[in-house]
Amino acid sequence: MMPLLRLTLTLVLLSTPALAQKTDPPEDAPAIIEAEGIELFEDTHIVMNEAVAEAQATLPLFLDFVLDEFGIAQGGSLKVAFQTFPQDIGHEIIWVAGFRQLEDGSFEGFLNNQPFNLGDWSQGDRVTFEAADVRDWSLATPEGLYGNYTTRVIAAQPGNDYLWQSLTPDPLPANWQ
Repeated sequence: MMPLLRLTLTLVLLSTPALAQKTDPPEDAPAIIEAEGIELFEDTHIVMNEAVAEAQATLPLFLDFVLDEFGIAQGGSLKVAFQTFPQDIGHEIIWVAGFRQLEDGSFEGFLNNQPFNLGDWSQGDRVTFEAADVRDWSLATPEGLYGNYTTRVIAAQPGNDYLWQSLTPDPLPANWQ
């Protein structure tokens, strides 16, 4: 029987693993998720779900800005949910960089961080995914990081105040609104 409450793994990585934070996992969480750099949020976390919805709603604006005429991203990264394996403990959400949109609308890119619960996958591995798998986006500019809707939720958690230093006050550039 599937548990009523599944945990979603959210990697807290703006651009490098050095920015990761760890929280204590729930007592009933599988031991496999106890790794450096993971923040845990329940699938029912309202604020995180709202942040994901905002990121997905603004994804077309981001893609219009970063994709060239061939569908190749000229900067930016996507935070993508992948089903964990070999043990199914939900999704690991990880940044993907160097991405492009394929003709069928799906995406291909490279894992920007070392995954914890994605079998033999490693940082730099090529992955493919659908737009529905995207949970957030990030665009680095001289003003700071735009997007990062989920990172803003994580920054509001105790002990993560330092994350605000990298983020722009508004998640969208003024000329996109």
